[in-house]
Amino acid sequence: MKILMVAKDALEAQGIRWILQSHFTGIQLTVLDNMKGLLNTIQYEKPDFIIVDMDKWTWENDTLKDALQTNKIRWLGISSERVFRVAYLGLCLHAEDILFRPFSPSDLIKQIQQVRFQIRNEQHQVQNSRNEKLEGVDVNYADFFMTERMYNQPVIMSAFLTPHVNTLPFVYDTIQGYHFTGKHQFFALSHFILGVHETEESTLLKEEYRRFLTHWKEKMEEPLALIINASTKKTTIKEIYQQTKQLTEQVFFEGYDIILSEDDRSGWQELDPFLTPLEQRQWIEMLEKRDIKAIREWVEHEFFTYRRPYPSPDMVRIRLTSVLAQIRRYMKAYKTNEVEWEAAYHNVFQQIIRKPVIYQIVSELLTFITQLLIPGHDSLQEGAGTLVEKVKTMIESNYWDTQWNLAACAEGLRMNKSTLSRRFAVESGQSFRETLHQVRIREAKRLLQETDLSLEEISRLTGYSHQTYFSAKFKQLEACTPLAYRSRI
Repeated sequence: MKILMVAKDALEAQGIRWILQSHFTGIQLTVLDNMKGLLNTIQYEKPDFIIVDMDKWTWENDTLKDALQTNKIRWLGISSERVFRVAYLGLCLHAEDILFRPFSPSDLIKQIQQVRFQIRNEQHQVQNSRNEKLEGVDVNYADFFMTERMYNQPVIMSAFLTPHVNTLPFVYDTIQGYHFTGKHQFFALSHFILGVHETEESTLLKEEYRRFLTHWKEKMEEPLALIINASTKKTTIKEIYQQTKQLTEQVFFEGYDIILSEDDRSGWQELDPFLTPLEQRQWIEMLEKRDIKAIREWVEHEFFTYRRPYPSPDMVRIRLTSVLAQIRRYMKAYKTNEVEWEAAYHNVFQQIIRKPVIYQIVSELLTFITQLLIPGHDSLQEGAGTLVEKVKTMIESNYWDTQWNLAACAEGLRMNKSTLSRRFAVESGQSFRETLHQVRIREAKRLLQETDLSLEEISRLTGYSHQTYFSAKFKQLEACTPLAYRSRI
């Protein structure tokens, strides 16, 4: 560690040298007589740390200020004057600290220890980054699908999933800019990002993934699920991939913004996807009586009580379509000529097939059944639309605020966040997040049409802190980019 020092006098310089030599090894200390000598030395070599007598530093000396800022040199100030000028100079130039005479040797030792730790940590990160770039994991796409290759080193496989696949490019870019320790490589697949880590330190990797999830949520609003498959069995890359892929399917039951590990993996539980004759008769009775309460209890008990080991998501989807078939029979008997109900029915069918999380599917199904069975009502109860109107009014008033979200809305309405989310989804037919994005993109379209503001400015004015995320959501909802929309106008 190279340290340059300009002290008050030779006695102080000798005392500091003695302190450093008696407490540290590997310290190369050069004592300079004045500020001019310090500047000349910095021009030829960049030190790790500088100790400066600030009483010798004239306020007009911009040359040293420029040298410290340009070279990003850490420095410590020493002064006999507890005045504003000294403190202000230290703040402006980001001093590690300022020690006022007489100072304790332990204060100086503490500062050197902290700087040495920071330097070593930075060097370690740079070295890891270089190693990872030069020595990626020796795995390729063919190993996941075609070959039966055994890998010689312990491997942990991971997956990153979002409910909208067009967000995956942003997930991939974020991963590439994030520091993961050890040798690793990431692969972009059609429905998720796959990671391969050459390590057996699953505990450390899980901690890194928890930090990454926090980092992602601070940057993006999009839900994200992380899968970690630290299989200890000696098997092929292809088999580990198949295990990891099966783990990703459990997001159907668990939802997003979570981390699933291999401890949560198990074989699918058997499930008869079709309604029994007894269940069919029960559905006929509930529909004939228009018993919304009984239908809700049946559906929630059937589809919200799954526990590990879960049934296959495909089997659950088929069972949901079996329920929908009973509703179809009811529609043919009572609403054969109503075209709007046909469209609503097909929309629910598409939701069952495509929605990534079972909670969203069941909410859509219950909303449809309720609207079908209660004439003249678009929600579960007469006053329910009032909640939707209140929420939409708050969205219109706050969509521009990047920090405003479901929690803030619930607080404004004095409701539990989960209750608000569930009721709004059921009563409006879409989630709070989807409604918020629709309002933001609607306003963005107006600004694109009526102003010449830049995309960065429009994204900020419509509540998006990142232009790339704004562009992705715009394309998702409008099937074109903001620039393409503006050019058509």
